[in-house]
Amino acid sequence: MNLRMKILGGCVALACVTAALGAFVQSSQRDLGSIAISLYDNTFLAMSYLRSAQNRLLHAEASLQRSNIAEVIDDGRAGVIAALPEAADDLIVAVERAPSQEAQLAAENLTTSLLQLSEKITVLSSTELSASIQDLNSTLDTLVELYAAEGFRQRRSAGQLIEASLRHTWLAIGLSLLIALLITAILTRAIIPPVRAAVAIARAIAGGRFDNEITSNEGSRSETDELLRALATMQASFVELLAAQEASHSGRMEAQLARFDAALSNMVQGLCLFGPDDTLTVVNRRFVEMFGQPAMGCRKEEAFGDPQMARLFALDDHRDSICCDLADGRSFMVTRRAVTGGGWLATYEDLAERRQAEARLVHMAHHDSLTGLPNRAMFREHMTHALGRAQRQAGLAVMLLDLDRFKTVNDTLGHLTGDALLCQVAERLKACTRPADLVVRLGGDEFAIVQEAVAAPEDVSVLAERLVAALAEPFHVEGQQVNTGTSIGIALTHDGLDEANEMLKRADLALYRAKEEGRGTWRFFEPAMNARVVARRQLEQDLRRAVTEEQFQVYYQPVVEAEGGQISGFEALVRWVHPERGMVSPAEFIPLAEELGLIRAIGGWVLRQACSAAAAWPGELKVAVNLSPVQFSGGALVAEVASALKHAGLAPHCLELEITESLLLTDDAAVLATLHELRALGVRIAMDDFGTGYSSLSYLQRFPFDKIKIDQSFVRGLGQDEHCTAIIRAVVGLGKALGMTVNAEGVETAEQLETLRAEGCGEFQGYLFSKPRPSQDVRTMLGSPEYSPASVRPGSVAA
Repeated sequence: MNLRMKILGGCVALACVTAALGAFVQSSQRDLGSIAISLYDNTFLAMSYLRSAQNRLLHAEASLQRSNIAEVIDDGRAGVIAALPEAADDLIVAVERAPSQEAQLAAENLTTSLLQLSEKITVLSSTELSASIQDLNSTLDTLVELYAAEGFRQRRSAGQLIEASLRHTWLAIGLSLLIALLITAILTRAIIPPVRAAVAIARAIAGGRFDNEITSNEGSRSETDELLRALATMQASFVELLAAQEASHSGRMEAQLARFDAALSNMVQGLCLFGPDDTLTVVNRRFVEMFGQPAMGCRKEEAFGDPQMARLFALDDHRDSICCDLADGRSFMVTRRAVTGGGWLATYEDLAERRQAEARLVHMAHHDSLTGLPNRAMFREHMTHALGRAQRQAGLAVMLLDLDRFKTVNDTLGHLTGDALLCQVAERLKACTRPADLVVRLGGDEFAIVQEAVAAPEDVSVLAERLVAALAEPFHVEGQQVNTGTSIGIALTHDGLDEANEMLKRADLALYRAKEEGRGTWRFFEPAMNARVVARRQLEQDLRRAVTEEQFQVYYQPVVEAEGGQISGFEALVRWVHPERGMVSPAEFIPLAEELGLIRAIGGWVLRQACSAAAAWPGELKVAVNLSPVQFSGGALVAEVASALKHAGLAPHCLELEITESLLLTDDAAVLATLHELRALGVRIAMDDFGTGYSSLSYLQRFPFDKIKIDQSFVRGLGQDEHCTAIIRAVVGLGKALGMTVNAEGVETAEQLETLRAEGCGEFQGYLFSKPRPSQDVRTMLGSPEYSPASVRPGSVAA
């Protein structure tokens, strides 16, 4: 028997044992299931209906007794008449599900008795009827006990069957294991010895021994015998292979040459090989593609029969490579190498492809990949030559351009839109300039234009005006209209001794001045600009140091309610105490802090200080903190506010955050989402300086502010400009209609206060009540006798 049949037979035997064991277990489970079903269907359900019938008779008996006591016999009898048929129905079901004939017979007799009683209930007296029902209940108790006994008998039978099934199952499992071990032993004895012998022979062959004696049963078709015969054949094949190795050496060489030929055919360079006698012996496919098929076996002068083509081989032993130009305009780099044993080899590279790649690299190194304009490297090279020409000819102008509001476009519409906008800007710049002018993208949204042969500054002004007008026109980018503009700084050569870096620096200073003066304009460099830039850089360094050393203080200005004159809270205002200059105006350092990104650190510090101070104030006094639009970027503002409230222990409704209209100009959904998250914390939100920016009622529609603060410029105009009064009246009316508190800032005179109170302002703030004060003065103010929760008179906290 072969190995496959032995294994198959063992597996079939094991499968039969397993199937027999499974059939036995299934049979036991089926018997147990039948008992369980019978126990439930016949005993439990029948018991349930017997109990139901018993309950009905008990209720009927109780009803009859209550009626006897109350001497209302008809009502009690009616309850019995209703209960007897229902009890009979329950007994009928119990008869159908009786667990035995005895129980069925007893149930049928009881049902008959019940029905008979139901027929003669009208002729029985109340006492007789009660006695009959008691007899029925007694008989029903006996019947219930009979059913219960039958159920217990079935349960005991089930337990005995389970024990017997377990014993038989363990016996079957043991028998199965014994049979399986027996089958395994038989298979092991039949298979392992021949396999072990085959393994030993295979190891010997692998070790290089080919004289092994291999015996097998010739007539057998078992796998082990076939394996031994295969090993014998393999051993004989190895012997024959070793004997034929020398004879096959030439065949291997031919295969090696074929591989070499494949490698040569796939080279990107042309190749030719000359033998020791200086005759052409080998060319590859690329060589033929380049120059055509030469005559093989000829000397190099005769290979093509063309003197021009003979130049391809015009190399001597002293030159490794040359550049060869053919009459058709092609150029090749020819490299020669000597071959061991005599002869030489030459390779040919097409220089046109190399030069194209080099040209692409040079272009990429000197041009912007996005717009295709020259880049900063080319700008410097061009400036070097242009400044040299400027010494001999007319002047030179460098214009530095920076797009206005480009960051807003990038942040709101995405970088892809920003890139498309830069490409359109580049096209407009090229359209506005002369072919001789150099238009450069220095990086980001910064461009430069080099204008040569400038006779007078007016020539440059004309171009600058044209550029500002061109870039002020709307752009249509990816289906959206984008409005931007440009600011331009211009530097002119002075004495012809200027350098490129110095010119760019001057143009940058002029650009900064143009931005300061409102953007969308141009300015020429003036020497005084340098001093302003130096001062600004010093201020920048001092501001960075101030953030690190916390040179700031928080001052507080009271907010007074119009009704009752109570102080409802304070506005927190940051002050910079410079170690040398003293107090630095917020108007001077806040815009710089926003530009440098330092406002996040400063704003966070002010928020924490204000919350800590307000937590120590009495009552429900509120503290208002100004937020910069820069703080809304980054997504950390809500967590920062929550952390400040938690660490200070300040109730959220005591914190009021003030924002300006400029924050909502971007129409950014993220900003509105942040405001809603802050409102969810319980924080109040106020719009500061309302009416001074790009005011729009849509802001108030998109987000329900708690407070509107009228800018102090309108308050100062009271009594001088009737339009200010009209504007304040309109804002107050708007606030009342929307349910928002209206606060008037900058109240300095009693006349302004009376006018604002008459117009209906809800809160006041200004020097009439108090200047901004440090934290310790606020504590003194709140603890002084002059401070009253009921009334704060103008000037009572002012000094």
